[in-house]
This record gives sequence, C-alpha cells and structure tokens, in this order.
Amino acid sequence: MMAGSRWKAVLKENLVFYAVGFVVLSCLKLFYSRAGSDELRWILAPTARWAGSLGGLSFVYEAGQGYVNHELRFIIASSCSGVQFMLASMAALIYGCIHRMKTGRKKAVWLAGSMAFSYLFTVFVNGIRIVLAIYLPLRLERILAGGGWLTAQRLHTLIGIVVYFMALLLVYQAADFAAGLIAGEVRRQRRRIKWAVPVFWYFAIVLGIPFLNGALGKNRDGFGEYAALVTTVTMGIILLLWLASAAGNGRTGEGSADAGLGRGEELP
Repeated sequence: MMAGSRWKAVLKENLVFYAVGFVVLSCLKLFYSRAGSDELRWILAPTARWAGSLGGLSFVYEAGQGYVNHELRFIIASSCSGVQFMLASMAALIYGCIHRMKTGRKKAVWLAGSMAFSYLFTVFVNGIRIVLAIYLPLRLERILAGGGWLTAQRLHTLIGIVVYFMALLLVYQAADFAAGLIAGEVRRQRRRIKWAVPVFWYFAIVLGIPFLNGALGKNRDGFGEYAALVTTVTMGIILLLWLASAAGNGRTGEGSADAGLGRGEELP
C-alpha cells in the first residue's frame, strides 16, 4: 500500500512533465516515420560532418538520398539518422530521472536539457557508429566473403546494436549520477549498473513500437531475425557487464549482490 501511494504521489507531482515528454517523443516518432533525408538534414548534416572528420572521409549531400561517399559507396540515409536512439535516450533521461528533481524549475530545466543533450549525444554516437560501419567491414572482408552466417548486412546491424545499446547504458548511468548531485542526494556510491530504465526504453523504441505498428506481419523473417539479434546481443552485453561489476565489487569487499539486475531502480 505504501509503495502504491508513493508511486501515485510521484506520478501526480510529475504528470505535467511526463505528458510534455510523451507529446514531444510521439511527435518526433511520427515525424521520423514519414520523413526522408531532406526533412532530416537537421540531424544528418552534423552527423555527416562529424563522421567525416572522425574517419577522414568526405560526404556530399544528394537530394532524396542523403550524404554520400562515392569512393566507398556509402550513404548516410534517413534510416542512418539515429533518431530512434535519440528517442530512447530522451525517454530514459526524462522518465528515469526527472522525478528526482525537487522543484518545478529544476524539472523543466532537466526536461529541456534531456532533449537538447540527447540530440547532441546522438550525433556524437552515430558518427562513431558510421565510421565503424565503414571501416570494420573492410577489415573483415575475407570473413564476410566466406559465405558464412556473418554477412555485411548482419555486421552492420550488429555494430548498430552494440554501439547504441552501450551508449544508452553509459549515458543513463551518467545522468542518474548527475540527477543525484542536482537533487542533493548524498549516498555512498556503489559500483553497480542500473539496467531497468535504459533496457526498457531501448526495447520499447527499437522493437516494441515497430511490433505494434505491424512490423512482424509485414516482414516476419526480417523482423524476427532482427529481434533475435537485438535480444541476444543486448543480453550478452548485460551479462558481461554484470559479471565485470560483480567481480569488481567482490575485489572491493562490497559483495556482488549490489550489482544484481534491476537493483537500485526504486525511487529515492
């Protein structure tokens, strides 16, 4: 009963900010579902510049297609914009942390800051993903040409899953720590990773919404394989990080129980 009352109080106190976040996320998702490269130049252009600078590459914009590197025959198209990652990042930062802000002003600043930061962070992460997606296949050319399970398309997908999921975990840990500082919460810092919020929003944005929009019915094999890859890779990353965290806690004498899945997700 007390836990239920606590959640109701938190929901009531933050309802306006949750609603604004929902409207913004929904509008962005709707816009993205209908947008082409011309409409997404606000995120494609800085991403192409950053990826070009990072990888020593040059991209030119071609209307209706995106940013193209003709030498490597690589296109940064609308599907490479990173908008879905931006939505997941924005949702995790808003719904995972805003309730910890003590005043309405701090909540409003956190809301606006989460949106602005998620955009900038997406450009940064997506540029890294694009450079890896260009150069890693060149390093693995013999393996990709061997006719095995690992094809160029699957490698491209795997790179995206690993980079985006790791980045989402990282940014949420940093945001959770920052929210604690802003809220004035003094706690003994433990070496543990908080999973629930970033995992939930990653799966909701990447698989949940497409599933509700009928992606499975439209392309059962393609969506099924993608969902299996997402699940396998993310669970593998979580397992490896959990083992590393548990081992680290064991060495410092804190006990590995604090690193368990889902621990530390309760409201402060």
